[in-house]
Amino acid sequence: MLMKEIRTERLLIKTPEIDDKFELTQLINDKDVIKWLSDIPFPYTLNHAEEFIERSQEETLKQESYNLMIFHNGKMLGGIGLRDFYNESCQVGYWLGKQYWGNGFATEAVKSVLDFGFGQLNLEEIYASYKIGNEGSKRVLMKCGFQFYREKKEFDSVLLKEESLIEMIKKDESIKQT
Repeated sequence: MLMKEIRTERLLIKTPEIDDKFELTQLINDKDVIKWLSDIPFPYTLNHAEEFIERSQEETLKQESYNLMIFHNGKMLGGIGLRDFYNESCQVGYWLGKQYWGNGFATEAVKSVLDFGFGQLNLEEIYASYKIGNEGSKRVLMKCGFQFYREKKEFDSVLLKEESLIEMIKKDESIKQT
């Protein structure tokens, strides 16, 4: 299914456009944001933003992944995406600019993308991970109904160190579990 955009009560979630590169670069270029993400270059340049936007547009057209930007009143707040599709499952990831933390935007965005994944893409389960210590992300996932799946280690090629993550899972509630 080709996805154009998702609208919630407060948010517009859509594929990034090349004009978003300046806002994206400014918003993500923050050590307090980057430290919770995996494999995001720092400093994040306009070139990185252009490559990400072009790749996101191509992958959305091919329905390989959905890298989306989150907007509120025309202002970019962060990003969210579905990727690593395998059978009827995938991974969700998200981030917000630091000035937008604590306002419920991430929870609202994740819930809407879960609805899209389960309702439109017919996924049966969606995984999410957060780095240990990221209590805000943990709260978002708990509010969205995710459950603990496992602890795992992952090498962050930007921070150049191994990170401990908690992987969580959310199953489609409309499917009867056996």
